[in-house]
Amino acid sequence: MTMVARTLAALRTQVDAGGLGHLNAVIGDASTQKPFALVLARRDEVWSTYFLDERGLVDEQSIRTYDHVEAAAADFLRLLGNLARIEEIDAELAARRQAQRPQ
Repeated sequence: MTMVARTLAALRTQVDAGGLGHLNAVIGDASTQKPFALVLARRDEVWSTYFLDERGLVDEQSIRTYDHVEAAAADFLRLLGNLARIEEIDAELAARRQAQRPQ
């Protein structure tokens, strides 16, 4: 079982070590407006994860709140893992389409 990050710096290290650093994710910056990003930040004194839309605005339906940073970090890593898997599936589908094209 993977250790749960207890600080944002530890989470960043864990994300990079897990090969997830290339994903569109923001750790600790609640003011970011990075389009299509997954964010983990403290908003209104509550730890939250949420997605930003194409305009960099919070998708209100995606907000999840947590009592402490460890729970937020664990769920953030789970969500990043899901995004990485979607990326892998998209790459596999693109490769299959490419292989099926007549030469």
